[in-house]
Amino acid sequence: MLLQVYGYIRSLADTRYGPALAHGRDVLSIEKHLGLDVELRTNHWLTRHHDLSEVAVWIYQHMHTGFTMGILLLCYLAGPGVYRPARNALVLTNLAGLVVFFVLPVMPPRLLPDEGFVDSVAMAGFGTVHSPGGVEADQFAAMPSLHMGWAVWVAVVIMALLPRYRVRWLAVLHPVVTAIVVVITANHYVLDVIAGVVVSMAALFGTGLVWAGNGTTYAAGQLIKRNRPAPVPDPADVVDAGPGEAGEAGEKALVPAEPAASGVAKPDPGAASATATTATVGLERPPGGITRADPDKGPELASP
Repeated sequence: MLLQVYGYIRSLADTRYGPALAHGRDVLSIEKHLGLDVELRTNHWLTRHHDLSEVAVWIYQHMHTGFTMGILLLCYLAGPGVYRPARNALVLTNLAGLVVFFVLPVMPPRLLPDEGFVDSVAMAGFGTVHSPGGVEADQFAAMPSLHMGWAVWVAVVIMALLPRYRVRWLAVLHPVVTAIVVVITANHYVLDVIAGVVVSMAALFGTGLVWAGNGTTYAAGQLIKRNRPAPVPDPADVVDAGPGEAGEAGEKALVPAEPAASGVAKPDPGAASATATTATVGLERPPGGITRADPDKGPELASP
């Protein structure tokens, strides 16, 4: 369905040319005002390095779709707990991009007339089809950069799949390389890259891959964790309370044992007898069998 919507928006190219051109020049003007207009200089530098230009264009053409779909498949097979929020985040990222493409078409730098940009993709012999998949590209869909949005998604998902390995941080290289490639090939503006990061991170947060309620969290490279039931106490770690502590009914209550000096609770075999002795301190049984208090004895045990 997303591809059909994308195809419909792409079919409106004739009616979107004027607005896309105006918006593209507006983005470039804003970047000049902010000092972010590095696209032209880096694009000309890349053009002077033919081999590097070929590599950059290859990354732009193939890594976007192929790597993303491969990570999604790996997530489905190896990380079922991560797959659902990851899939939903990718769908939301694309939906947000399609809405902006329709409402705010932006022409990429390489297509701006009289601005001096070189179309590196065309010079490398590639057309307007992204591969693999053979999807015809929308020429006026620069803002936000879905290349960048998908790259950020890939990095976060890899870090979720490899929570215990430091190598997971290498995944950050993918969005970094993508950001450089899409700018120096004049396919996106710097502001497109920033917008792509914002859209992707918002989708990731919204679907719970980075954070989710109801006992599900993901942060600092830790895999999604859910609340676990409270552990059942070990019988060796509890003692019987005395009759006075259990209430007037004389019922026994389980009371956690006091921790020993070493930090480990140890059962006291004399606890029950000591409790019973304490309860009868100061009482004396005469020959008649009636228990009466001895005023000469205090409430505490005498020292042995």
